[in-house]
Formats: sequence, structure tokens, C-alpha cells
Amino acid sequence: MTKTDLLGMYRTAINRVQFAYASLVLWAYPDTPHFFDAFYEQLPNDIKPHAHVLNLVHDEVALKIAAEQLYDKSYRAALNDLLALTKEYCHATGQLSELKAQPWYPLWCLLRNCFAHDMKFNFNPTEQEMLPVIWNGVTIDISMNRKALTHGQCSHAKTLELLEVVRAFIEQHVA
Repeated sequence: MTKTDLLGMYRTAINRVQFAYASLVLWAYPDTPHFFDAFYEQLPNDIKPHAHVLNLVHDEVALKIAAEQLYDKSYRAALNDLLALTKEYCHATGQLSELKAQPWYPLWCLLRNCFAHDMKFNFNPTEQEMLPVIWNGVTIDISMNRKALTHGQCSHAKTLELLEVVRAFIEQHVA
């Protein structure tokens, strides 16, 4: 993998997050299901999605849950995938210590683990030694162990900002 490849993966992951957010907003608009019906009717039969999609778009509660989960999963995928890929790249290029020395790195690791485990913090002994972790207005401390992450503690906007900061670090400081 090249640096260009890695940066492309960041752009793709960030685009997925932004697309999921746009979908969340679009599906929250009350007339969207009716626009979807009209569009669906115009599709050729061989490419129409599963007929159950019509039930979903007209079930306000189910649609809201699905859109919110899509948005959350886009963050989970970005945090998980990009951390692994970035560590792999930095290890292969002899820059892992520089990556781990960044002030945002411990937060990234803790958020990744939280997103990967039902949005709850479950600090292992190594993570407990890192606490508290403070970055750009976000604080993770031992009192959060076994508790769910809330938007008041770290919003999606802060998580996206973190991903952008890491992307900029790679672009500007990683060979």
C-alpha cells in the first residue's frame, strides 16, 4: 500500500460518513417516501430493489432506526478500518512510533474499541494506564468504564474532526 492509497482510503471513509449523514437528513424529510415511490415506479423491473424496501420507507420508526444505524456504522467502519490500515502502513514504513506519539492517537484507539464493542467503554489494564485521555475538548477517563459513549462526551462531529486531523497528519508528516 502506498501513501496515496492510504489517503484515498481516508477520503472514501470520510465520504461514506458524509453520505450516511446526507441520507439521514434526506430520509428525515416527511415527503421523501413519496418521492421514492414515484422513483421506484419508474425503475425497470429487473433492477427494482427488493419489494420490502417500500415497507421500510413508509415505516417511520424502522426507517429512522435504519438511517441512524447506517450513520453510526459508517463511523465504526472508518475508525476500525483506518486505524488498522494506518498502523499497518506506519509499521511497514518504520513510522509507527511517530504515529503512536501523536496526542490524538490514544483517543482514536479508545474510540475504536468503544465503537467496536456496542458503543461502551471496557478499558483493559493497558488502556486504564493511558487514562485520562484528553484531546480537543474530548475527555475519556476511568469513570466512563463500562458505560456507553454519549454525544455529549464525543459527538460525531468531533469524531469526524479526529479522522480529518489524522488524514492531515498522514498527508503532511508521514512518508
